[in-house]
Amino acid sequence: MDETSGTVMYDAVGAHNGTLNAVGVGAPGFTGTAFTFPGSAFVSVPSAPDLNPGAANITITIRLKTTSAPATPDWDLIRKGLFTTTGGEYKVEYQPSGQASCGFVGSGGSRELIAGPALNDGAWHKVECTKNASSIVLVVDGQPFSIAGAVGSISNTAAMAIGARPGSEFFQGSLDEASVRVG
Repeated sequence: MDETSGTVMYDAVGAHNGTLNAVGVGAPGFTGTAFTFPGSAFVSVPSAPDLNPGAANITITIRLKTTSAPATPDWDLIRKGLFTTTGGEYKVEYQPSGQASCGFVGSGGSRELIAGPALNDGAWHKVECTKNASSIVLVVDGQPFSIAGAVGSISNTAAMAIGARPGSEFFQGSLDEASVRVG
């Protein structure tokens, strides 16, 4: 998320470049520069097999900075799939309470965890969500929260959205250092 011009978010590790849609570039970031999301912006990353964890562990991480909190329902930070999507979904969201949340839907069920402090103080915050075989772990600025429960396998053909649910739930603020790690 260090681009300062153009309409492409370049993947620093793999080949998962995204397309910027009304995203501001070159804002001061947590490290380097960040993207700004004015309320109708998002990044779309095409679906790829290695973005689907199947039954493997997955960790989704992002840094956010905002002074706002969403009205109902929430703002999406990173999402791949929808609750109704065949093959499940994973998502990191920002709730009306100002808290972060993790949600996973797989072949064995669904689990969601909302926890941690309010994040709408204008400072950078790190949010990390992990699904493993038996629990969901949300880490906010180094503080872990967890719930037990297996969700099974997640594998879908949906594009990954950063900063929104496709067509709605648009984040308002800055995002930086987004990553998805499978395995």
